Amino acid sequence: MNLRISDVMTQDSVNLESESFKDKDELFRHLASLLYKSGKIQSQEIFVESLYEREELGSTYMGNFIALPHGKSMTVNNPGIAFCRCMEGFAYESQGEVGQVKLIFVLAIPKETDPNDYLKVLSMLAKLLMHDEFINELYSSLSYEDVIRAVKTYESIVD
Repeated sequence: MNLRISDVMTQDSVNLESESFKDKDELFRHLASLLYKSGKIQSQEIFVESLYEREELGSTYMGNFIALPHGKSMTVNNPGIAFCRCMEGFAYESQGEVGQVKLIFVLAIPKETDPNDYLKVLSMLAKLLMHDEFINELYSSLSYEDVIRAVKTYESIVD
């Protein structure tokens, strides 16, 4: 399986106009609702539980106003990525680290997915987020089409 971010991020799972969140739980529930609406998951509650299970293993706060929470669960129908941009950052706590976040990508991975494939997608996303130009495009995007164009452009650069 050779998943590309641009293959699994749908218009239904991108929110560019989010208000700030009061906490991580509110964020997780919002992102789970986007994945549910896009048909990627069967249960918002079970997926949120998988996000918290993953949080127990290590921080998903990446610094630079970015968080990459992810969950692997039986409730995931198909791999998916939800993206949320908050113009006002909020305090994101993960494994004792606290930082302001504005850009959040959440990965929904089916339980049976090979761990290497899962890590490849996560690694690709992390590589994209190392490019300041990519991050700037995410901040300036006006639509899903802008976001997906930026993802495809930088996927081809780091691939």
